[in-house]
Amino acid sequence: MRKALLLLSILGLHCEPAPYQSPNRTPESPPPKSAFVHLFVGGSPAAEVELRLSQKVRAIVPRREISPRIELAAGEYPLLLTGAGQSLLTSGLVLLPGSETLLIASSLPRPDGAGSEQRLSALALGGRDPKWARLRLLHAAEGAPPLSLAGPVGELLVDGVASGAVSAYAQLGKSLAVDEKLHLRSPGDSRALFDVTVTTGLGLGSTATLVATGEVGPLATPDESFGLTAFDEASGTVKSLPVVPAAGAPDGRIYLFHAASGLGPVTAKSSKGPLWSSLDYEQGTPLSALPAGMNTLSLDGATATVWQGALKLWPGRDWLLLLYGSRMTPKLLALPRPGRAPQTVWRVVNLVEGLAVADLLDGDDEVASKLGYGTATPPQLGDLKRRTLRLRDWQQSSVSWDIEFDQTAVDAAQDQVVTMVLTGSVANRNSVSALLLVESRAATTMAAPIVPLTTTPSS
Repeated sequence: MRKALLLLSILGLHCEPAPYQSPNRTPESPPPKSAFVHLFVGGSPAAEVELRLSQKVRAIVPRREISPRIELAAGEYPLLLTGAGQSLLTSGLVLLPGSETLLIASSLPRPDGAGSEQRLSALALGGRDPKWARLRLLHAAEGAPPLSLAGPVGELLVDGVASGAVSAYAQLGKSLAVDEKLHLRSPGDSRALFDVTVTTGLGLGSTATLVATGEVGPLATPDESFGLTAFDEASGTVKSLPVVPAAGAPDGRIYLFHAASGLGPVTAKSSKGPLWSSLDYEQGTPLSALPAGMNTLSLDGATATVWQGALKLWPGRDWLLLLYGSRMTPKLLALPRPGRAPQTVWRVVNLVEGLAVADLLDGDDEVASKLGYGTATPPQLGDLKRRTLRLRDWQQSSVSWDIEFDQTAVDAAQDQVVTMVLTGSVANRNSVSALLLVESRAATTMAAPIVPLTTTPSS
């Protein structure tokens, strides 16, 4: 459960100071005493979200949909979001007289890998001007890089909006026709990453908030993957906008590491053709480029397909794919390849079958705490020193291993991007091993170097 306080009198950061003007009001009308709220569910651990204000259910909203316009008396309200029989988020809501507010529910993967947690943000709605078509970009897609938005002929509308932020309104002196296209870019880059089709157009006098939501990972389901939704601030309706990789967008690249001790060698192919052949346990592949957007991947053993599914690649991003799990339940994990830095960038991934939650200790210091099976720590900066680490079962502290981070590993990791892969099975404690994958040295012509770390069960 997350707790927060949404003070809507100050949440208009980056928004226009002019209050929303209801179409039913005239300039001579007295200020209304009511306030108005919409809830848009861009993402949630639950399939639908229930909004309670002062313990009263005000709306039940499925993912990627919006509530009706809710009229409330101005004032303070306890706020509760629930879904799937659980409390998702509690908050306090302050509504000013005459205000019009858009609440945006989004989700964030939990650090321990155990699902996702609910988030909530709020935006004050701006005014409308008959001479302009106005739009802004709310970036609520966790893990996505900063985004810029360009108009139909490449004119810059919104620049450099980071995840969790909202832009000011851009003003267009000309209507957007039905099915006209906007373009998502990286800040400072004139190349388009995605084309966005505005299926409803955007006329003069209208105002819209474009909400970017979802995950950018290649294994995200259609309901969870990155998308853009247009919220019409006059009508209160939302429309999902088609988003496709732009012509000329850079390819995505992937590389695979085999960490499934119960599986033999695998070969890999995509919808574009063969990728890699005869990849053994604890081996990796070179980088391979695939077109941005939707692809398929098939991993095949000697007699049957081990894993098959869709890969949706973000333009220009590299992904480490890790095959893990048992012979009966093989799984695939996708981690973004971190960027280089002036010092070592490192992370740890727990793929030890049967090790549901792990701690990695350096003496009394925690290198990784409560690391769930099939999850990785966020990338961290810092030199890795020669030492002995202790891998411990968080649920059963008597089950542990010593990992020697020797001088060879120190030298290999210096100023590189590395991932410590923990693999094997608790059922055979001697099979548990730690390997250092030097990701920054992976290329299209060579796999990332692998440095084995001596791993022994602790007495």
